[in-house]
Amino acid sequence: MDKFTGLLTKIRVIKEKPLLVRFTLITETDAINCLIAKEMLSKQIMMLPDDKYTVAVKGYFNKKGQLVIRELRILDKDDFTNRLGL
Repeated sequence: MDKFTGLLTKIRVIKEKPLLVRFTLITETDAINCLIAKEMLSKQIMMLPDDKYTVAVKGYFNKKGQLVIRELRILDKDDFTNRLGL
């Protein structure tokens, strides 16, 4: 699995059934398009504001070059993220 750390931005819903969410991860060198297919994680991510949180992610790249997220951890937690359980 690949690991990246960066700023969470451009969170969007791609599909509602089954839930599929995309976001852009801005690292020091790249902007990586990411997908989340896990429903619980997708719902939590959609509640977060853009350009506020730094996250560490693990996942793999699909055929289209998008990072499919398996694990996500917020590095700069605050009271809001703690209440969400992230």
